[in-house]
Amino acid sequence: MSLVGKSVYHIHDMNKIQFGNVIDEKLDKTWKWVKVNWLNGPPTNNYNSPSLNIKTNWFRIDTVQVFNPQDMIYDLQAL
Repeated sequence: MSLVGKSVYHIHDMNKIQFGNVIDEKLDKTWKWVKVNWLNGPPTNNYNSPSLNIKTNWFRIDTVQVFNPQDMIYDLQAL
């Protein structure tokens, strides 16, 4: 299943969240990687994790979460 066009988020620096859309995907060895167009600025990689590259915007699939923005907005409005 292709993730291109899906909304994703990435949590970094323990308490920051970045939102974006998948614009490309690839398979490298056994891992799926997605290229993300970050809407509120790119995340940081303070720990130099090899599972993401903030310069090229490629993120291993286990570092991003696919989500439905309308569902998240509904949940946030309930706070």
